[in-house]
Amino acid sequence: MNGIYVIFDLYGTLVDWVKSISDFIGMFVSRNAVEEFFKCDIELVSSTTYRPYKEILRECLNRVAVKHNVILSRNLEEAFLLSFAKSPLYPDVVYGIKQLRNRGFKVGVLSNTDKDLVEITLCGLEDVLDFTITAEDVRAYKPGKEAFIRAYKILGITPLEAVHVSAYPQYDLQPASELGAKTVLLDRGYGYKWYVVAGNLLELADILEELA
Repeated sequence: MNGIYVIFDLYGTLVDWVKSISDFIGMFVSRNAVEEFFKCDIELVSSTTYRPYKEILRECLNRVAVKHNVILSRNLEEAFLLSFAKSPLYPDVVYGIKQLRNRGFKVGVLSNTDKDLVEITLCGLEDVLDFTITAEDVRAYKPGKEAFIRAYKILGITPLEAVHVSAYPQYDLQPASELGAKTVLLDRGYGYKWYVVAGNLLELADILEELA
């Protein structure tokens, strides 16, 4: 198994960004703006040339705020960035990743974020992961294939040596699959379908060994 790299999405897959973003926008803008925010995120990361993810977060936050006639202060914008960065881990993450590493998999993340934000998110977990690659590192965003290709180059692998695990087909699984990587949907309750599905991280090791 030592030749297989398990590449996780981070936000929404290993940490619950839906909760942190929904709670913040629900309190300071409107509960009705939450879905609009996530639509804005996928729109911008799919269409923009690289720019810091903090700019994308701010733009989406202000876009939905304006639509709901809310004016946000700079302090609230900064508070939002920190709330995003401190999105809570799902409870199966630490044990599940340790199980994968115990079976010989290399485990890490490829995330649409900035390095300083991911340092906050993963504070204390540096020794749990083998690698962390951000959009800032590859100067590109998922679902663009260039983000994946550059990540493989950093890791020194081909797509055939990678298994991508994500709660989102549209950000990760579809483009990775098209590049030739194996893919697994980690079901976090968003209602997405995929060819191979794990209900939680504790199921994932057995599924990955079958795929490998």
